[in-house]
Amino acid sequence: MKQLYSIGLVLFAFCLLCRFFRVVADFYATYLYPGISSVISWMGARLPFSLEEIVVLAFIFTLVCILVKAIKNKDGFLSWLSRTAHVVIWIYVWFYMSWGNNYFRTDLYQRNCIRKIRVEKEAFTRFLTDYAMELNRAADDVDVIDPEILELEIRSFYSDVVASYGYTTLHRWQHVKRPIFNPLFSAVTVKGFFGAFFCECHVNRSLLEHEYPYVVAHEMGHLAGITSEAEACYWGFEYCRRSVNAAVRYSGYLAVFPDVLSNARYLLSKDEYGTFIDSICDKAKADFSASREYWSGKKLKWIESTQRRYYNLFLRSNGVSEGIKDYYGVVGMIITMDAWQSQNYS
Repeated sequence: MKQLYSIGLVLFAFCLLCRFFRVVADFYATYLYPGISSVISWMGARLPFSLEEIVVLAFIFTLVCILVKAIKNKDGFLSWLSRTAHVVIWIYVWFYMSWGNNYFRTDLYQRNCIRKIRVEKEAFTRFLTDYAMELNRAADDVDVIDPEILELEIRSFYSDVVASYGYTTLHRWQHVKRPIFNPLFSAVTVKGFFGAFFCECHVNRSLLEHEYPYVVAHEMGHLAGITSEAEACYWGFEYCRRSVNAAVRYSGYLAVFPDVLSNARYLLSKDEYGTFIDSICDKAKADFSASREYWSGKKLKWIESTQRRYYNLFLRSNGVSEGIKDYYGVVGMIITMDAWQSQNYS
């Protein structure tokens, strides 16, 4: 038992080094995470249900049992603290060694010498013209989405395209799973989530058809080692807009519509904003409104507000300074990456 505790302390120390020394985190992301994620995701793929939720419940149950036992046996505070520390250290080590240390690596822009472009009116207006045209074009076409083909194409996209930016490739056994406690995730409007303990991608069972491709692509981005939510949103969108399937392209363009609207309200005049809204086809506007109403009907506000508060703290504690606002940086990433790719691949 002492040897196990010693191993835990060594791994805990390594995780702290990743947090405070970027070179160690870069070593982890480049040389350790690809192998670790391959092994634990292969283990998790042996079972069709979510292991992430089971592991979290097991940890909570263990901590409760330790507390109950300490009270029942009238153990001292230090005895209870020691047992609790054992479990907490292993929770921390498992999460960060399996995936979480990616939070502390050198970011995409610095790794690839990409100059981040500030979203200003001129660049944003050019983006809006292309965005509205492509959204409307995809909405006009009718295509069928095959989930198996979709996953295959997404894995190939991350392995063939995104891996060149410093991320790991994906493997054939890495599939999306459905949450066991799906109503709970719907209540907090979580359409998908990544489980770090077994490197599992989860998508909500209640997703609307037009939401599915983008959410799968977003969550698989986390599996590739992407921790920034804005960046996961960007690569999810990038996969979708490159697709030959119009339904997949439509999913990507409609998914970033809220962020596009947010930037448009800030950067455009009232008349310009109205002109942009008028340029969007009726189908896209109807689907956007229907999606908001659909998820609003499933949401439990007090649970969602609690979840958002703690998730915001979690992101900030892991170096994501924007917290949950990081999700809304996707338009800036699209403009930046389009400009950089145009310069380097033209």
